[in-house]
Amino acid sequence: MIIDGSYFTGVLSLGIIWDIDDDSITRKVERDNLQSYIDLYEKKYLRMVLGKSMSREFIEYILSGENDVDKWEKLKEKLSNKGYSPIANYVYFHYVRRCGIVQTPVGTTYASDDKKADPNPLLISAWNDMVQMNEDLYDFLESNKEYEGFVFNTTMLECINGLGI
Repeated sequence: MIIDGSYFTGVLSLGIIWDIDDDSITRKVERDNLQSYIDLYEKKYLRMVLGKSMSREFIEYILSGENDVDKWEKLKEKLSNKGYSPIANYVYFHYVRRCGIVQTPVGTTYASDDKKADPNPLLISAWNDMVQMNEDLYDFLESNKEYEGFVFNTTMLECINGLGI
């Protein structure tokens, strides 16, 4: 819809090479798994920041393939800057939380025993970076009458920390 696997590089790297056509079964499964998270959490994110009604309208517009409604094109642009998308951070947060992924200096690892590395620093960083982007998005929506009626869930504006406070 709005983002794809190419957003998961740099600080959001998952160790999945998205744009190389490799026919290995493992690479296909990795990409399919990530795409399933994108499909699920992209919609959840939009509902959290736009509300049920406006997110439904926006999703219908995107899926229609049209590109002539300025209101939706501005919002899409705000949410899809390469390397800087709050949607990517939201997806990353949920993917890492569920899959037990840990970034190390030599690459991405998946914990396989009781001595799992702590993914919380990655989760906290991704979430708090998203919150900063969400503050900009909130200001954008609030200052533009075209988006009157959006319903922004305030939890999307709350930073988290390792202590849960």
